[in-house]
Amino acid sequence: MSREKRRGTRVDADFEAYVTIGDVVIPVETKNLSMKGALLTGCDDCDPGTRCELHIPLSPGIRIVVDGKVVRAENKEDIGMVFTEMDDLSFTFLHRLVQLNADEPESIDDELLQIFEKF
Repeated sequence: MSREKRRGTRVDADFEAYVTIGDVVIPVETKNLSMKGALLTGCDDCDPGTRCELHIPLSPGIRIVVDGKVVRAENKEDIGMVFTEMDDLSFTFLHRLVQLNADEPESIDDELLQIFEKF
C-alpha cells in the first residue's frame, strides 16, 4: 500500500479555523484536509499528544467540528492532527468538502469502504 493511501486522500484547503484546547481558543489555518486528519498552521501550543477540537466555520451557523490529537509538530508552525471523533453532520460536511476538492472524488468513498470493512 502506498504512503498516500495510508494517509488518505488529502486536499489543499486553506480555511480560517480554530483549535480549542480546554478553554483556550487558538486561531489556525488549514493547509490540507482528509477524512482522517488535517495539516494546520499557527498553533504554537499544540505539542504531539495534545488532545484538541478543530472548528472549521463554513458559513454563519455551519461548521465542521472534530475531536482529534496532535500527532506531529514541525517547527511549531505546521502541526498534523488526526481525527478521533466527529458527529454525523460534521462527517457529512467534511466528506463533501474533501470529495469536491479531490482530484479523484471516488477515492474518498473507496477509502471509507476500506475503513468500514474492518468493523
